[in-house]
Amino acid sequence: MSGLQPARIVLHCGLHKTGSTYLQRNLQSNRNLLLKHGVLYLGPNTLKKQCRELWSFLQWGVWTKPPSAKLRGQTQRTLLELAGEQPATIHTILISFESIFGTLRTGLIKAGQRRKKPANKEGKQGLYRYARARTKRLMIGLEQALSVEAIQWRIVFASREPTSFARSCHTQLIKEGHDLSGIPIDGFAESGAFSRSSPDALKSSLSTLGNKRQLDIVDFRYEDHISATDPTRLLWAVLERALPEQAQALRGALEANHDNTNLQQQPNPGLSERGLELAAQARPLFNKQEWKLFRKFLEKNFTKPT
Repeated sequence: MSGLQPARIVLHCGLHKTGSTYLQRNLQSNRNLLLKHGVLYLGPNTLKKQCRELWSFLQWGVWTKPPSAKLRGQTQRTLLELAGEQPATIHTILISFESIFGTLRTGLIKAGQRRKKPANKEGKQGLYRYARARTKRLMIGLEQALSVEAIQWRIVFASREPTSFARSCHTQLIKEGHDLSGIPIDGFAESGAFSRSSPDALKSSLSTLGNKRQLDIVDFRYEDHISATDPTRLLWAVLERALPEQAQALRGALEANHDNTNLQQQPNPGLSERGLELAAQARPLFNKQEWKLFRKFLEKNFTKPT
């Protein structure tokens, strides 16, 4: 592929509500620095907008229809463009997107509330129920676009204590404007919708992807690396697991970049009880664009105490 032949692809797959936005903000703002270290970074916007065919195949693809020529061509062009002037120096592609395993909306909101029926019949409720199938489609799409044999794959994700994870997901859906008035937080947290989101369940399911590939699966506890005073602890924890050979050098380079104002920014805040109450009451009053502005108001003025 015109000089771009990475030996390794790392998928940082979240989970949701484990500081992924903070991590992605820092990786994106230091994309050129990563390139100098041989790492090509793709975040959510790149995957969804510049690799639309690949993202669509990840979400809606079916096994009877392999990646199209259009998908391969678009992905090739995007990767080469992002790789810059020396694609041969890229040894690792790092993709970070918490929705690789699945989205909160499709995993946790009842099927009857969804706007369209998925073509691949992956319509049952349950967060990350289809994590293996979605990840496999992403792998297949990249393998065919790159035409590189013997890629070393690594999947990295953070896990959370189940109750706090469920509550954070509930809050996030409310912040996104979904009506959860019929799904109280206690019932939501105790539902079986989270049974496939445990690290053991995910690793067991994903491990079969390594039957014909070189694959490492690495998970870690979010609570062990989150700090109210030092958000960088989470960033270093992910880099140490995603890019162990380059982690120390990257940390030094990122800390030396004093223009990076994202490094000390806290991850997206949760809402206080009053904020959640206002969100539930106000959602019917706003359209989609207005809600985005109101959500910013809530996040600024009704942040959950740390």
